[in-house]
Amino acid sequence: MLFKTIQIYLTVVLLFCCLTALSYAEVVGTFGNTYSITEQDAYEEIMQKVQKHNWQKEFARINRNIKNKTTVNFKLRHAKENKTFYVDPTYTLDFDITNEKGQIIYPKGYSFNPLQYMQFPYTLVFFDADSITEIQWIKSQNLASRWDVMFIATNGNSLKAESLLNRVVYVASKKMFDRFKIKATPSILYAQNNMLIVQEVGVYGKNNKNNK
Repeated sequence: MLFKTIQIYLTVVLLFCCLTALSYAEVVGTFGNTYSITEQDAYEEIMQKVQKHNWQKEFARINRNIKNKTTVNFKLRHAKENKTFYVDPTYTLDFDITNEKGQIIYPKGYSFNPLQYMQFPYTLVFFDADSITEIQWIKSQNLASRWDVMFIATNGNSLKAESLLNRVVYVASKKMFDRFKIKATPSILYAQNNMLIVQEVGVYGKNNKNNK
């Protein structure tokens, strides 16, 4: 029962981080010391916080922001070579967790890594929606046919990209670049071994067949 509670909460945390980033909200979480979570009372307090939150209203706000924003204009560099680096997904509580006596068990600023307790099965693809080269690369890799891939435009019109890929395309924000360390397109982000991995794909290299 305890493990299930942990898993449910951490799933909410990680998905909420991604969704709020997509909708231009403040990205929760900062880097800090990581401690072990061991007390069951703390989880009960966390779950109360989650259950009290108006998630329906939150997701409605997210959907409105996504629909109202279809064009983005971040001029990231185009990747000319393959590069891989790691991002620490450590999450930091933005509220104090107390017991029934009001005593703080885990303070605001307490940090932990959600990927130590759950899997994050999604792959995020950051790409320039105005780039024929990158659209062709996505198609050549059959990424649009994968259910676990989310497409995020860093430049251009997301609706135009949706028509070309036949998939929902979200738009990026600066907070996403800062949180996930995205510096070039196309880039792929996924989870592995308790870390987030970012891969820049050098489709603009001289010998790449998609570079036209």
